[in-house]
Amino acid sequence: MKNPALLMLRTLMVSVLLVSSVSAPRSLHGQDAQAYRALYAASERYYGLQTLCAHFQQDIELTLLRRTIASEGRVCMRQPNEFSMHFSDPDGDLLVVDGEFAWTFYPSTDDKQVIRCSVEGGGAGSNFFSNFLDDPRGRFEAVHEGREPMGAGVSHKIALEPKETGGSRSADFRSAVVWLDVDSNLITALEIHDTNETIRWLRLTDIRVDIEIAEEVFRFVPPEGTHVFTPPGCEG
Repeated sequence: MKNPALLMLRTLMVSVLLVSSVSAPRSLHGQDAQAYRALYAASERYYGLQTLCAHFQQDIELTLLRRTIASEGRVCMRQPNEFSMHFSDPDGDLLVVDGEFAWTFYPSTDDKQVIRCSVEGGGAGSNFFSNFLDDPRGRFEAVHEGREPMGAGVSHKIALEPKETGGSRSADFRSAVVWLDVDSNLITALEIHDTNETIRWLRLTDIRVDIEIAEEVFRFVPPEGTHVFTPPGCEG
């Protein structure tokens, strides 16, 4: 019989990476011109790139379990719709968006189950770059909270809250904080407070753009003996 705490841990980690559902530590009021200037500069830079790869360090605080999970690895994207996170710690864990499906496989917690979500069914939300930089003014209330040292440089610190249109929110999260490098206009860090009391911190370093990336970085074939599970709503 599987450990209930382990199953709960896996469920929380999958939900955090597949959908960044965030609750606000505070409310945002009004719009901030400086924040939007930084966001649109970052959006223009991101969508002008062909590829990007970076080293990531991630901490997920599972407050319900009173536990924090630290991980790291390499995140890559290729326009228009490919994205991947390959973990070196825990080694072998991965999230891959191949343009049609988002695949999540965490052998560190369950080496028999693969989660598959179609891009149309929400899998595209796994790409945090586009999730934060697509149509910033149309989707977010934004507040510039100053500049902070981040990595090797200085970044704008911007708090975001999705707008509501037609009775629904314009993004899958309630709020977040994003750091954008002042010189490169690239995302350097994120802080996300999830509705299930999970807090996610992500830091990006050694960011490289417009580089050659091997095809297998954005491809995933479920290992023999694994079960592919598609959660409700992920069918597309």
